Amino acid sequence: RNTQRQVQTSSQHRWQERDATLAKKTGQCWGLDWETQLVGDGFQLPPRPMIVKVGDTVVFEVPQSDENGEYKYSTNVFMDRTDVLSKPVDENIEPKKAKKSKKPAGEADPLIQLSFVALKEGTCVLFVDMGWEDQEEKLAATKKLAVPVAENSTARIGPIEVMVEKVQPGTKVEKGTFVWWNGEKWTNKKGPAKRKGKKKT
Repeated sequence: RNTQRQVQTSSQHRWQERDATLAKKTGQCWGLDWETQLVGDGFQLPPRPMIVKVGDTVVFEVPQSDENGEYKYSTNVFMDRTDVLSKPVDENIEPKKAKKSKKPAGEADPLIQLSFVALKEGTCVLFVDMGWEDQEEKLAATKKLAVPVAENSTARIGPIEVMVEKVQPGTKVEKGTFVWWNGEKWTNKKGPAKRKGKKKT
């Protein structure tokens, strides 16, 4: 039975490996963003298995810090088949600028897109944990808290099961085409689907 193991992100990769992996991105990108999955009640993950083609890329977009850049988040990746999907390589994505506020505030660090390139046919199960547990002492001192915070200090995107299939001859996909999971379907627009209003009883 395959078991998940923690893998290193590309900041710990040799640059040669990173470039070689990115060169294998020849197909579509399938994105899961942290806000859709974790903010509020969150949304459902894609149906299992999630089917992609060799050369496609599965992308997890996560933050490096809170919106003011004051508290840093750590990200850990767990996966069972690094021969089917590549180890993650990352790219910084500038966050949208917040609306002007009267109160001065810091700036959030760029978002990180963790890219897992489909290398060969097979199945891989993976998930991404992000948290701020190493920032609890700083938070307690800054906010003068006497007891631990009630909120969870770690959140998880996944697990998802990715099935990689061979590209059929004659299939044409524009390289780099990006679609996002909105909790209900894949779409060109990033962000959660609009929730349908509950009927009054």
